[in-house]
Amino acid sequence: MLMLVAVTALSIALVQSRLQVTRLENELNSLTPLRELDIAAQVEKATAEIGIPATVEKLAYNPSGPTYLVSYAYHAPDTGARQTSTFLLTHRGDGEYSGHLRTGPYLRQEPDQRGERGTPVTIWDREITNALNPGD
Repeated sequence: MLMLVAVTALSIALVQSRLQVTRLENELNSLTPLRELDIAAQVEKATAEIGIPATVEKLAYNPSGPTYLVSYAYHAPDTGARQTSTFLLTHRGDGEYSGHLRTGPYLRQEPDQRGERGTPVTIWDREITNALNPGD
């Protein structure tokens, strides 16, 4: 009889643990779009600051990189036509991602010291940055 009570108690504890793990996984998964929305907002702000605002249409994260493939749209300054393109944000460490916009209006006349003509974009993954600097 004592063995039956112990098995029943362990079974109940196991079910409760699984339910809690499932709830926590769902909560964690619900946070992912917020991170992507924040990253998209930073890319859009960076393009607006240089005078040619873009709208991020899609972000695809590749954890093996780790990189984000950013699909964006903008209006060509000369024609006003809607254009689309992509660029890669590469992880540089401590929550920093950077990449270069290499399409028409984002190309600079003169290359930088590394020969890059694309407009640099640097964003910060605030979740990682805040975890590294909890007092900020």
